[in-house]
Amino acid sequence: MKTILVVDDSATSRLLFKAHMPKEGDYRIVEAANLEQAMERVGAEHPDLVFLDYNMPGKNGVEIARTLADAGVEATCFLLTANTQQSVLAAAQEAGIRGVLEKPITRAKLEQALTEAGL
Repeated sequence: MKTILVVDDSATSRLLFKAHMPKEGDYRIVEAANLEQAMERVGAEHPDLVFLDYNMPGKNGVEIARTLADAGVEATCFLLTANTQQSVLAAAQEAGIRGVLEKPITRAKLEQALTEAGL
């Protein structure tokens, strides 16, 4: 079973993410609302894949990806965002983020990201 961590300050967005997950997959979803919770979940759950919302209070998704990498986390990261400006995409790539899942999330977009992640 693969563990997927969804880091988003919006409970509604996390709920929509889970609603769009393919039902037939062997996945377990873990949630976090901020950097501190994300670090706790990573330590306890060792996720295979992390989806990071870009627009969050405190640190944004790119900054959280850098924090995870600095902590030695080897999970594949994807950015969740409606902001697809070139500067955001470039920062995501520089931070080692594998891809961008553009909001609003759909099942097709999520399935594509899972395929890109090899899940």
